Amino acid sequence: MKLILIYILLCFGVAMHAQIGNYNQFPAMQPYHILDDETLTTDIAFAYSLRLLRSDYEGALIKLRRDSDNATLDFFCGGDDRVDIEAIDAWRGAANVFVERWYDQSEIGRDAIQTNTTQQPQFIPDPTQPYFAGDGANDILFVEDTMAEVTENGKNGSVAGVFYATDRADSAFGALTGGDRWLVHINWVDEFCYFDPGYCCNNPRRFRNELPTTTNPGSLNVWDQYSFIRRDDPGNATIDRTILRLGGVERVNGNFPDNQSFGPTAIPFGICALATNTSGGSTSRSNTRFAEIIMWNRGKEDTFIQEIEENQIAFWNL
Repeated sequence: MKLILIYILLCFGVAMHAQIGNYNQFPAMQPYHILDDETLTTDIAFAYSLRLLRSDYEGALIKLRRDSDNATLDFFCGGDDRVDIEAIDAWRGAANVFVERWYDQSEIGRDAIQTNTTQQPQFIPDPTQPYFAGDGANDILFVEDTMAEVTENGKNGSVAGVFYATDRADSAFGALTGGDRWLVHINWVDEFCYFDPGYCCNNPRRFRNELPTTTNPGSLNVWDQYSFIRRDDPGNATIDRTILRLGGVERVNGNFPDNQSFGPTAIPFGICALATNTSGGSTSRSNTRFAEIIMWNRGKEDTFIQEIEENQIAFWNL
């Protein structure tokens, strides 16, 4: 009887050890995709990516147009969670392909769209790092809503994305009219990355972003993770904080007057360039490369942004 009892206890111990081992290898309590964590979707404005961001998202990641016959088609993620490059290559043949719609993977459905075929950024089906980029002349995607919705009524907001910086004087995303602007330059012609979250020009608002091989190493001409945040300063009601981060490291944390915001909030938000009015106007067109951009219409705290940053850096192998 004692031997039977000892045997049962040994079996129970082995079973428990196996369960603990399996849990450690497959932590079921951890989200499989970054936006499975619903706390990270609080105040979300949009979530665009060339990978799957939510396990329960069943839609396409992107709609492309091929230039051989102007046919369009939706593309979904492949087995590696990235957009299905094999399906794209099979469909396009030798044709070039361009972005007509970048689907919002948040539950809002606020897509970024360009139906004018002369203004669509080109998609590059790189199996390791798929991306698209504007031509720097007239390409732009318009977010299906206004600055009032994607920011806190033209004021606070947070962006975390995966971009490839170039050295032309351009604007990667945002809106502008006169001195009113909510925008980012990755990079400006002086090899600085800029963030103007409301109007121009309040310093500090930039950090040097040169080639990784220079004495002031940055991420020019390489892929990296960028975050831009404007949020309330809890210790001073008259100012806000403007924060610029690169690769998970804070580069700028400056003051911004609390009473300054982007005034004409009916203007849409542009990607690859700046939206300038409600009728499709744009300026400061870029050739910044895009793989992912997530935005919230509130200023998020460091711990919130850092969780997004760590996931983007790990997934995209930055």
